[in-house]
Amino acid sequence: MKTLITVRNSGIRRNLQIKGYGMYRVLTKWSCVCITILALLYSSKSYSQIIQDVGGVAATVHDKASFKDLPSESGLSGNKFQLNTYDAWLPIPPFKIGKTSVFSNLNYRLMDFNYDNNSIEDPNRIERIHEIKSVIIIRHPISSKWGILGIAMPTLAADFKKSASFDDLILDGILGVSRKFGAESNLEIGFGVHALYSFGETLITPGISIDYRSTNNKWLAQFYWPRLNVLYNVSPNTQVGLAGSIDWTRFNLKNYKGYNGKEVDYAQFSSIHGGLQVHQRLIGGIWLQAQAGMGLLNRYELFDGNQKTVNDFSISNMAYGKAALTYRLGRRK
Repeated sequence: MKTLITVRNSGIRRNLQIKGYGMYRVLTKWSCVCITILALLYSSKSYSQIIQDVGGVAATVHDKASFKDLPSESGLSGNKFQLNTYDAWLPIPPFKIGKTSVFSNLNYRLMDFNYDNNSIEDPNRIERIHEIKSVIIIRHPISSKWGILGIAMPTLAADFKKSASFDDLILDGILGVSRKFGAESNLEIGFGVHALYSFGETLITPGISIDYRSTNNKWLAQFYWPRLNVLYNVSPNTQVGLAGSIDWTRFNLKNYKGYNGKEVDYAQFSSIHGGLQVHQRLIGGIWLQAQAGMGLLNRYELFDGNQKTVNDFSISNMAYGKAALTYRLGRRK
């Protein structure tokens, strides 16, 4: 589900600054952990307090922005771009093996960069990124309060200027447990171990999630560092609130020579989004969602085959608007 995707999340951070490559890599590792846990807890309405949007489409439009920290030989200087992101996701029928439940879905994202001057040539000009992701969630109850969580999230991400290969595949997964609290089980806390393999690098990190629903069903809140989602039920058909996440996408570039002849193997684009959101039920389980806010601390980072940074470009802030049409399981208020 996205991040819906998400949001590789955009997020809300408190007095947080990115200082150097090391800190940035730490943030993106944590964002991966928490987006994974978000997808995990979203995928079963029997565990998650907030109803799952099992299928839908979404479009996000950003204001024009420009690259910073460019070398003098770059043709991107002064050439502003507009980022439009398109998402679609579909559920795959769930099934059970004994007490073990298996859920899955398929997600597609297109990030489209449109420049003021498309005739300017630059080896590092990013144009389109395609991301195809399958989310497979396994749940096994231990008791009425405890459950074992497992997830596999293989992702194919590339600009597809050449044919796809195994090098475009990112292997992602998590194993953990969750526990419900409260007389009505309206608070759920999950934690586990997360593993990510991409472009020859393996990351092992912890993760935690908090999912809350007030007993009167008026407030819904999630905090999956670095994701924040707060909703207030104005009526059974209308919700308003805050949203934030770190959206990041890591993808293969099929190897090329960048500035000063340095080899570039893959890249990562990230943005921190935070804003206001409104959800309106149209009919039955069909909902219209709108969100508006700002994309902050945007970055485009290039790496060589040894996971070393070749270039790290910051990007100016981007106002954004997002609209989504989703199908939501259940009719919980």
